[in-house]
Amino acid sequence: MSADFPKVRYGLEALPVDYQGKPMVLLRDRLGYSTDSLIISRPLAHLLGQMNGSNSLRDLQAHYMRATGELLYSDQLNAIVEKLDEHLFLENQRFLDAVSQAQIRFRQDPVKRMQFAGKSYPEDPEALRNQLSSFFQAVPQGPAEKPQAASAGPKQRRLVGLVAPHIDIQAGGVSFACAYRAAADAESPQTWVVLGTGHEPLENYFALTCKDFETPLGVVRHDRQCCEIVKQFAPVDILADEYSHQREHTIEFQAVFLAYAQPSAKIVPVLCSFSPEEWESRRDYIDRMAEGIGNLSQRLGRPVGIIASVDFAHIGPRYGDAFKPHRGTIAEHLAADRLLLESLCRCDAGGFMEKVRREGNRRRVCGVAPLYVLARAMEGKAHGETLHHDHATVDPMNSFVTFASMAFYARTEEEER
Repeated sequence: MSADFPKVRYGLEALPVDYQGKPMVLLRDRLGYSTDSLIISRPLAHLLGQMNGSNSLRDLQAHYMRATGELLYSDQLNAIVEKLDEHLFLENQRFLDAVSQAQIRFRQDPVKRMQFAGKSYPEDPEALRNQLSSFFQAVPQGPAEKPQAASAGPKQRRLVGLVAPHIDIQAGGVSFACAYRAAADAESPQTWVVLGTGHEPLENYFALTCKDFETPLGVVRHDRQCCEIVKQFAPVDILADEYSHQREHTIEFQAVFLAYAQPSAKIVPVLCSFSPEEWESRRDYIDRMAEGIGNLSQRLGRPVGIIASVDFAHIGPRYGDAFKPHRGTIAEHLAADRLLLESLCRCDAGGFMEKVRREGNRRRVCGVAPLYVLARAMEGKAHGETLHHDHATVDPMNSFVTFASMAFYARTEEEER
């Protein structure tokens, strides 16, 4: 784009913040190409919304004058544009070159490097072990310093799937631990297809990466053989959006818990992202992918489980609502979650999606795609149990996220009859 017609690029998010007693806006890159952020005034944030590539610098000055009654001098506007460019917030050649270089570095690295250590969980291994241990000690079934210590007797049930949150680990740690404690208590797979929620659109709705995942507790290996089979049965290029894994936390968080609770396990990392409308138009393709994932154990001749890394409702001003939630709001959405959880426990993928569609996904259940794929892959093969269900408040305006953990067990011969 021409420097005289600046265009703010896709992938930025603007969050309302209170800065030095004034209402401001935090501008940051949710795609991770830039690690910097900017705090700007609300009128300036509104002006950035007009930077769409069709408005000239003079047009922008005129718009600012109409909106605020104040003159924005050319040198001030030029400085703003330069600062945006410096932070890679503009769609231009400088940004495109940075994207190309970042993608080359990612493709050449056999390991998916951790991005959220020191932010969402401790980077120091001992501090991380202590934190994770405290979550397992808080699991309602009883204390256990190590998840392996939870079961002293024979493991009767065969675990085939888990649902775990991907909310910040400090907020959802006990819920994570409930899922991985269930894995310790049962006969569990050594390979897990980890279905991560893709928070950005994916070209083919699924994105595989054949990389090991780095954690402070060691590297979680990918199952090369299993990844190859997924590539083979996928009717499209499932590696097309592989770079989307670079900044996604949804699989990284599960890798952290696997490194602690089941360090010998291997993973098949797959991001999923499709809306109910996209599901309706491409259901045959999506179901084919889900069935392929569900049949991996048969094709390999060894157990392959599925972990869905998901959260449920996102409610409040942080997520675009005009109201401030209260206790009743939280209770309402936890109750709505339970209807979804009931469908998932039955592995009723169609019933689950129908409930989401009926409510127009107004509750912003971000884990719809992985949950549907998990339920579809396990239809007729398993039944689920809800282990934990809670919410976390994420800002001073009472915005909150709901989340849950679940365990899925293979159906017995009696149940199948």
